[in-house]
Amino acid sequence: MPDRLIRLLAGSLLAGMLVIATPAPVHAQEPDVVAPEYQAKASELLDILQGSEQEERFFAASFLDAIPIARFRELVAQLTAQYGEVRAISQIRPASRTDGTVEITYAKAIVAMRMVLDDAAPFPVIGLQVTGAQTIGDSLEQVRSEIAELPGITGFQIAEISGATPQVILDHNPAQQLAIGSTFKLYVLAELSRQIRAGNRKWDDVVQLDRKSLPSGLLQNWPDGSALTLQTLATLMISISDNSATDMLIAQLGRSNIGTLVRRSGHTRPDRMLPLLTTLEAFALKMPANADLRDIWTKASEAAQSDLLDQNQERLGLDDVSAANLATAPRHIDTVEWFASPSDITRLLQMLHQTDDPVVRQILAINSLIPPGDALRWDQIGGKGGSEPGVVAFAFLAQARSGQIHAVSGSWNNNREPVDNAKFLALMNRLLNLLAR
Repeated sequence: MPDRLIRLLAGSLLAGMLVIATPAPVHAQEPDVVAPEYQAKASELLDILQGSEQEERFFAASFLDAIPIARFRELVAQLTAQYGEVRAISQIRPASRTDGTVEITYAKAIVAMRMVLDDAAPFPVIGLQVTGAQTIGDSLEQVRSEIAELPGITGFQIAEISGATPQVILDHNPAQQLAIGSTFKLYVLAELSRQIRAGNRKWDDVVQLDRKSLPSGLLQNWPDGSALTLQTLATLMISISDNSATDMLIAQLGRSNIGTLVRRSGHTRPDRMLPLLTTLEAFALKMPANADLRDIWTKASEAAQSDLLDQNQERLGLDDVSAANLATAPRHIDTVEWFASPSDITRLLQMLHQTDDPVVRQILAINSLIPPGDALRWDQIGGKGGSEPGVVAFAFLAQARSGQIHAVSGSWNNNREPVDNAKFLALMNRLLNLLAR
């Protein structure tokens, strides 16, 4: 049995949401009718979750070899402890005759589970995994209150952006300039798309790998001179936040051109974002050995900051950076970072939407950032996140089944201690779930 199907609730069901290795089914390919065998197995799943103890008949033998019944029942008990009594099947979202998502109503939440059946009768279950959970009785105002109470500084905005002007649905500190980490890479993507639409570039233009940064990513381990298309670089930059791909694109597109786009996007404090740092420059400026440069940077004008970067490249390279200095505690997140307000990010997401570029949409949709079961509530969803100790940010571009387009973004900064990235993502996911209703 494939590993991805063996991994029933791998790790801990207590989290209530686990991402499967395979991509979520595309809505356009979903069948309209649930197959009878799938409906029957969904009913059996409900019975098992309610204590029928029919696991041997329900699961394939290979599944039970990987996940013994005793362990399965422990995990089911954890779900019940977290979400309360199992009550009913809320909905079945088929992906094929033998694959889909079953939403189970508990007392406190609706829990989405991907269930995969064997192709042959009696259709035993070969894969089962929790892929999302939506709290019952939740509200946008409740989530706003919880975000506002987080230690440090927070901000978010939800807006409908189908029209010419964003229509704000809910926000908190929408004008607050906040460190956004790798979410800034959406500005780079927007400028790449602009240059392609202008005819200056093509998605399949090939460049050679000539610069590297620290992880996250893959390209820091690739051979120098590797051939890469601009689309590959953009895909790596957004889907896995590849820092080397990002710095490659900044060099190819031009720092000043991206700065012009930042201003055109309606950024309310471009002086906080510009000149746009590469990821490697940001890492290097945070190093103890560059305290003198950092002191000049924090007090300088945008033009003087540009000169500082140009004149000190020999001190801003890979050899000048130690990842150990960046891993545990906030480091200069108020001064050496990329900054934007929630309303700035809303305008950026609207700009990306209005490009109507299918490649941009495809790149954003590779990583929905949220559990697959929750992503299925949307016709399409994708975006970008960013983090470092003391900083976490997310930006989502989501198309509802009604056709409406929503921008949802938020940031949490704390210059005294690391923030809880998973907690903040869960809060943003709750906003998305509520919006998708």
